[in-house]
Amino acid sequence: GKIEKTTLGQISRSIYEIYAPDSCHIQINLDMNLINTLHLDVDAHSIRTRILKGLPGQTRPSVLRSLGEKHVQLNHSKVNQIRVLPPECRKEGNEEMTYFTMQALKAALPGVIVQGTPTVSRAVINSEDDETTDKTKYNLLVEGYGLADVMGAPGIDGLNTVSNHVLEVNVILGIEAARTKISDEISYIMAAYGIHIDLRHLMLLSDVMTFKGEVLGITRFGVSKMRESVLMLASFEKTTDHLFDAAVHSRRDDIVGVSECIIMGVPIPLGTGLFKLLRDVDRDHGRVVGKSDTIANQIKKQDSVFTL
Repeated sequence: GKIEKTTLGQISRSIYEIYAPDSCHIQINLDMNLINTLHLDVDAHSIRTRILKGLPGQTRPSVLRSLGEKHVQLNHSKVNQIRVLPPECRKEGNEEMTYFTMQALKAALPGVIVQGTPTVSRAVINSEDDETTDKTKYNLLVEGYGLADVMGAPGIDGLNTVSNHVLEVNVILGIEAARTKISDEISYIMAAYGIHIDLRHLMLLSDVMTFKGEVLGITRFGVSKMRESVLMLASFEKTTDHLFDAAVHSRRDDIVGVSECIIMGVPIPLGTGLFKLLRDVDRDHGRVVGKSDTIANQIKKQDSVFTL
């Protein structure tokens, strides 16, 4: 109950309208047995506060924002009853507006969050058998968002809390955590089908997706943010569009990436192609070496014939 979102409609036995000749209101009957069974730390007073103020950072319907302290009343003789008056109910000659306000209140009140994290729709306790210690381990599976709120909730071990939402991990824990999470999620999905991928391939993919300091997808939108190379963009999708745009704006490509080098037939600057130390072949061949000399003597007689 501390983490999972709980709404007023879930813990109410009934929410109905009451019309009288001189007034009207909506009556909420709370299910106190259900509240006690679920060990929820709510009562009529805390629910009244949630109806009037809501949760910090939550967008509330306009009909709830128009309510004042006098519009939400408690029945002191019955602790499970709450009465909500519409703001226009006491205005004369405005019966039609009062009716629509009552309907809007009746539709908005069941969605009022009385406890929990607004972005967490469900939380269940899961048990796993530890083969090494023959003991049962329990963990909490949360459906929804709000990693920071869950990590800071009472009774939660924040150091062992993980999320499969890569973008949220990037915002809360940083780009390095998002990089690790990409590799872990790909490995987890492939392992479910019995497919093993070498860790170096996963690291390469996660590095490409995060080296800009943000998580970029392997799509034409993400690739366009990774590099400004025209040929690399043209090799992925919308080839003619990229080439036409580059020609119109007179863009220049230095041909240093893998895709560009393959397209132009240039050695890729990786591995042996990265080696920039050149040998002066003409000078080496112009030197006369005695045939009777051993290889060791020939090496000793050689001058410096390497240049950068």
